[in-house]
Amino acid sequence: MNSPGFITKQQGMTLLELLIAVALMSVIAVMAFAGIFTLTTAHQQMDDTVHRLNRDNAALSLFQQDIKMALGQRLTAQPATTSGFAADTGSVRLQRFNPAEAIPRQGMVNPVKQHPATVLSVRWFVRDRTWYRATRAAVSTDYAAWQEQPMMPLENIRCQYQAVGGGLLDRWPSREAPVGDLPVAVHCRITSEYNRLYELTLTPWQQIW
Repeated sequence: MNSPGFITKQQGMTLLELLIAVALMSVIAVMAFAGIFTLTTAHQQMDDTVHRLNRDNAALSLFQQDIKMALGQRLTAQPATTSGFAADTGSVRLQRFNPAEAIPRQGMVNPVKQHPATVLSVRWFVRDRTWYRATRAAVSTDYAAWQEQPMMPLENIRCQYQAVGGGLLDRWPSREAPVGDLPVAVHCRITSEYNRLYELTLTPWQQIW
């Protein structure tokens, strides 16, 4: 019981102190949210960049394989007037060797059972600022459907084809390159949708043999 004549002082926060505490908590919450949002955005941007690089690298790697595995007319069933390799600055049509592949079964690879080695017709071309790869069996007729797959968005592509004499040609075959021959090398400058420049110099393996 309180003694008469004494006023007990209540312990606690005044309204002003409470308002100040709420304001400080609000500032801290806003700063924390801004930091989390920045980290999330940076992480998303990094993921997008990694995805684009992986996509571009996969497309360029497959293009390199196609060029390296390209066959000249003398190794295909093409008539003498038809080239197994025809190209201009923005597109390539070729026939490539498709090596035998072991068939996996239940996590194991049986080297006896393999996909037989085949010859594959391949086209690389640009449509709607996207680089496409189309394939079909080389033994198909001209009416057989191509299996098209978008590979990567492009801003620009320019390929040139090196003849035996060293000259760079915008078209293949040409007067300097007889039908049935392969270029000594393929030189390409490819600009992706984000202005990333790729410069490739590729030599068909048949030229090395």
